[in-house]
Amino acid sequence: AAGSESKRGSVIAMRPGETDRRKVRRQRLLLLAASLLAVSRDVGAFVFPAQSHVERPAARSSLIRNSPRNDAALISSSRLLLQKNMQRGGDDTCLVGDNVVDQCGVINTGTEPQNSAAINLAKCICGAGSFALPHVFLEEGVLGGTLAIMLCGSLATITMQSLSDSKLKAGNAEVSQGREPIASYVQLARTALGEPAAKVVFFLTLFASLGVCSTYLVFIGSTLESMSCDATADNIVRWLAPDVDEVSWEMAAALVLFPLSLIRDYSVFAFTSTLGVIAVLGGIITTLAYGVLVNPGGGLSVAIDAVETLPLWPSSMADAFGGSFGTLCYLFAINFLCFPVMNSLKVPKDFDGAIEKAVIGVLVANIAFAVLALGFYGNETQDIVLGNLENGPWLSALKLLLCIDLLFTYPIVFSSGRQILDNAIVGPDNISGAGDEDESGLARAGIVAGGVGATFALAQIGGFGVVANLVGGVAQGTLAFIVPPAIALALMEEESENNKIAQYAVGSFGTVVVAAVTFFTLTSS
Repeated sequence: AAGSESKRGSVIAMRPGETDRRKVRRQRLLLLAASLLAVSRDVGAFVFPAQSHVERPAARSSLIRNSPRNDAALISSSRLLLQKNMQRGGDDTCLVGDNVVDQCGVINTGTEPQNSAAINLAKCICGAGSFALPHVFLEEGVLGGTLAIMLCGSLATITMQSLSDSKLKAGNAEVSQGREPIASYVQLARTALGEPAAKVVFFLTLFASLGVCSTYLVFIGSTLESMSCDATADNIVRWLAPDVDEVSWEMAAALVLFPLSLIRDYSVFAFTSTLGVIAVLGGIITTLAYGVLVNPGGGLSVAIDAVETLPLWPSSMADAFGGSFGTLCYLFAINFLCFPVMNSLKVPKDFDGAIEKAVIGVLVANIAFAVLALGFYGNETQDIVLGNLENGPWLSALKLLLCIDLLFTYPIVFSSGRQILDNAIVGPDNISGAGDEDESGLARAGIVAGGVGATFALAQIGGFGVVANLVGGVAQGTLAFIVPPAIALALMEEESENNKIAQYAVGSFGTVVVAAVTFFTLTSS
């Protein structure tokens, strides 16, 4: 009795926080055990899990609803898994379905603050598509274009935040069952909606990856053609290769891109991130400065006065929506690109604020650029506004810088589509080095040749705006406005009816976008 009393006395004498610290230590031990179980499986099974491991969507949704929202477990297990992937080297730093951007294998796992993630997301949004915006505003009207880009940016932000929330919710359930946490769009779709939906996301990611690459070819071809065929210009392209048409330039670019796309060490292309920012910002600033000082000149007041005379709304709402809204999706609907950034965040919930900062900043800058450029060039605004600039030595140097940047960015974006084709045709075992190396090497070369050829064929559909509209409206539009609401509804807990209605509304809007863009492309081709 005395011993029992002594023990009770020692418990009573404990400091107030000691019991909590013991609980924390026990939780950490449990999390460590869960993490070790989560990373014990082969990563190949993580990318392509066996069919026997796929549960029915209803059962998975029920499991996820009942799982605790333990972000600490998800963060810990995610870091261990991603570090294991990076240690293996090669393409494992870029998982199938992640669809990599300029920083694949460079972004630190689980260490990035919110502002750093916002910058990476802004770089994903801002690119060659910005130079097509003035022509989009020409087709949709000044006010119509402004409202359309705000709508697209806002909905893309909402659905990316929804994907982040679904990733955390489903990831917690996976970790609690000893599985790897969610790290890719494909895996999230498989967990929430089942294998058929995962395959849809899989192939849409492939189409988006190859489609974005095809717009790079169109941009390079049309830009070099404008310099080569300008008999009044004094530039190096005209001097070296006069009067070469766009298709020939695209074919030459594809031949250069074939060996570049065979490179698997992405650190070789790390410089493209800085080069891309310099090229895009330089292009935007130069376009505005050229309009202010040279053509038409007269300062910003000329552009502002001209904007007042331009149509506020499109002449045909249906044609404008089907013919140009996909270009806005091409810019802002980067849902299929954002998973590496989600994985890189130190605090996963910071993604919501990061994407808001990125979208708002790029949105304001792009609206100002598009309106002013449209004011300078009016109805003469070309598909890519750089075509309105002269082809003198300095302006041609800037255009060449943009083309060189896209040549080295192409292999990074192409890598995601190439990995999908590698795994589907050659198989993960041969890709990782097993089997006959010569045969797998030839197979990979054939896959790269076929992929580059597919981007070249897709580039022949039309100009930059047409291809960007198709890729953005169909592939990126589906991945941004249809799949995320479906995932959110599948994982939804007992929430308000208004939330469900909002998800259905976004999904319905996405269906209209995809249908309109597809119809417009088929009828106008």
